[in-house]
Amino acid sequence: MNAAPNRRHALVAVAATIVALGLSVAILLMPWFTYVAVPPSGAMELTGLSESDVREVAEQVRYFVTHADAPSLPATIQDGPGFDEATVAHLVDVRNVIITARWITLLATILLGVVAAEALSRGELKGVSGGLRTAGWTAAGLVVLMGIIGMTDFDGFFSAFHGVFFTAGTWTFPYDAMIIRVFPLRFWAVAASSWAVAALLLSAMLVLAGVVGRRVSRDLPVN
Repeated sequence: MNAAPNRRHALVAVAATIVALGLSVAILLMPWFTYVAVPPSGAMELTGLSESDVREVAEQVRYFVTHADAPSLPATIQDGPGFDEATVAHLVDVRNVIITARWITLLATILLGVVAAEALSRGELKGVSGGLRTAGWTAAGLVVLMGIIGMTDFDGFFSAFHGVFFTAGTWTFPYDAMIIRVFPLRFWAVAASSWAVAALLLSAMLVLAGVVGRRVSRDLPVN
């Protein structure tokens, strides 16, 4: 008798966790984030570019890693070195990961909607509301865990994170590479903190939705 609610609970928990984490990353891939976060990171001092120029270069990279049809990145920037073949190859790898993550998030969103609609049609929201609460707490727990690891050893966490998605040696560059100067460590620290805040807010929304759903489910007639 409890098989259907338990199955819904599991499906919703997994799907909603993926959606929360996927959306929190997607927020940071919007143009406004690089526009705001890159100049204060020290990129202007490291590149010697003006504020408008460094924003333009950062936007070129952001667009390149988020769009399969993006134009090539410049090999030279203001008569200086730009993005070499090794850097471009890594950014193509980054783009592949991002696009894959987008599809996974989209499929998880569709699954979440289908399961919720089916449960609502039957007046059985218990599994859905429970799954949302589980997803919220799970996502929040993952964020806190990664935050603790990151604050304890950010360089180690950064390396381990890249090691999960990219082949060793393909994502390390000399300190004077343009990709390092446009996106220095300070930028990534801000990005990680911003992601954590966004993910925690989405997690809280899932928990709240689960609590509201539990209350609503008590008033729904069961078919």
